[in-house]
Amino acid sequence: MSGASTFQDLPWTGHVRKEADKDLIGIGERVGNAIAIAFIVFFAALLYYLQGRGYIFSPEFSDVDAVLLYGVILFGIVPNIVRAITGRRNLGRLFDIINGLLFLVVGTYFLTKFPFHFDDLYTILPDDIQDLFSWFNDAVFRLLFQIALIITALSAVYQSVMYVLVRSELRRRASGGSG
Repeated sequence: MSGASTFQDLPWTGHVRKEADKDLIGIGERVGNAIAIAFIVFFAALLYYLQGRGYIFSPEFSDVDAVLLYGVILFGIVPNIVRAITGRRNLGRLFDIINGLLFLVVGTYFLTKFPFHFDDLYTILPDDIQDLFSWFNDAVFRLLFQIALIITALSAVYQSVMYVLVRSELRRRASGGSG
């Protein structure tokens, strides 16, 4: 690649252009984002219900922990609201990045403190299927949580790069740039 190389010569240019082409979303995807909001709220309500019944959370789970946990979960609504209202995928991506970074900070805190108790969670299930889930305990949850943090970190990097490149491509198109 020469020093005179341009954006158009880079290997990811095609992918960025495709993402820019898909920036405007239709009514179906907007409705999908609204449905995702309902699922996030349902998930938060389910966790709150389980918390009230003494499941999942250990006695070390404090009010501050609750604010952090429910705050990061409910912030997950924001990217969906942005996409549903504006119809712009890349603008929603910006809030996905923020949400990912919040999850990394709060998730690392929870992994360090670990105010959870999953060892007996399977007991809330019907008797017929409890044996299928008795293997799910704190160690398994901790491993899954670590994997989720790694995936979130990688995703945040990818989303950040894509946000900047797609934004540049959209601005180039809006200014009538060729390429």
